Amino acid sequence: MQISSGNLSYQNNEKKEKDKKVSRILLFGIVIVFILIIAIIFTIMYIQKNTFRVYIDGKTVELPTDTIIIDGTTGKIHVDIIGIASYLGYDSHKGEFKLYTEDENKCWVECEDETASFFLNSTKISKVVPDQTKDYEDYTISDPVISKNGKLYCTPEGIKVGFNVTFDYNAEAKNIQIYTLPYLVKNYSTQFKKLGYKDGIDDNFNNQKAILYNLFVVKKENNLYGVVNNKNEEIISSKYSKMVFNENAREFYVTNTINRKGIVTENGTTKINLLYDEISMIDKNNGLYIVKSNGKYGVLGNTGNIVIHLEYEQIGVNVSLFPNNNITNKYVLFENAIPVYQNRKWGMFDVKGNLILPLEYDTIGYSSGATGNLSGKIVNNLLVVPSYKAIVFGKDFMVQDGNYTKKVKRYGIYDNKGNELIVPALDNAYFVVNAGVNTYYMEYLGNTLNIEDYLEAQIEKEKSQTNTTSNTLTNTTVNQ
Repeated sequence: MQISSGNLSYQNNEKKEKDKKVSRILLFGIVIVFILIIAIIFTIMYIQKNTFRVYIDGKTVELPTDTIIIDGTTGKIHVDIIGIASYLGYDSHKGEFKLYTEDENKCWVECEDETASFFLNSTKISKVVPDQTKDYEDYTISDPVISKNGKLYCTPEGIKVGFNVTFDYNAEAKNIQIYTLPYLVKNYSTQFKKLGYKDGIDDNFNNQKAILYNLFVVKKENNLYGVVNNKNEEIISSKYSKMVFNENAREFYVTNTINRKGIVTENGTTKINLLYDEISMIDKNNGLYIVKSNGKYGVLGNTGNIVIHLEYEQIGVNVSLFPNNNITNKYVLFENAIPVYQNRKWGMFDVKGNLILPLEYDTIGYSSGATGNLSGKIVNNLLVVPSYKAIVFGKDFMVQDGNYTKKVKRYGIYDNKGNELIVPALDNAYFVVNAGVNTYYMEYLGNTLNIEDYLEAQIEKEKSQTNTTSNTLTNTTVNQ
């Protein structure tokens, strides 16, 4: 069969039209796919741009949604304290450190070198080394700890203090950058080794914390310590044989080459001259430091001024005798009373340096050993009664027992201003713990009395007497 040229031409044209249609369809499909790809890319970019991200040590972390809460109106951030802990290398616990309760209104976190305690509705964070060989240091933050859905939250400021981290929120970029102290130490050590410091950053934990304030404790070739900033600009010259950063006051305890100690501020100014064998802060709010020289202790103020003269054998109490009294500052009791000991006698000064209780007491606190058994009760040694800001002191008396004279100890109770609450007549004073609650007792002439109930009754009695006197005076005036 012979195909005419006209039919062949027609078939070719038809094939071309089909090819064009296929090409147009393919092109259209490619355009649609391209548009979809572009749309997907822009959608992903939009989502990424508007997705809140958290970076810890430069890496993205996926936190539970309620770990970090940002108020859409104010922009204020709150962080779940226990929820964030493991991500920052800390263990976390409910309750209060060393008390081991499940109190929902308190929690504490710990790393190898430090613990930090948080309290609901409080702006205070208490930090201490885990073995509790030192006093607690209280840090104040601007906003209190809050509770949401049964969890305790604090602001980034509290996270910085409690976990020793940096915390930066970029609202525009919708991200939070957190850097932990170990990460910062590693990176800055590398940097400063390249600058010629053999040891990089000093390995003392307190000195490492100075990094968080752009302060770097370094040691030069002469093995003497100094402080530089992150630009290697000298803040404190390298002339000290020892240096320890006090984070609470942002200053340095320094020791010179003849082993005398003093304080230099974060700006490189000498705050307390290098004259002492020992020095440490005992009260941040009042700017008080305990110092030791030639075997005697005293207390200095912020400028090196003498608050309590260097003439005492001991300042502060031995907290190991009172392990369950929850004493946070062995030097300053109830924010005012400073116990002192000299020539076998105890007394107290206030934080202004005034003698508020004369040195005529033979013991401070009631002690029968760490714990004991008294009148059938398992008892705890007693130093303080917190609800009345009260402190126990003991005094020796000579009494007649038949034909003999013997020495007996009697206990009295005084408040943190030196006022006598109970005269030194008690046989003992102690407390019993039941279900986490402390009950305070005293024994007098064979009778066991609740200390708090007794003091409350005394206060009510004094109020009643005051009101009676006031009414009598008023009636007398009216009758006249």
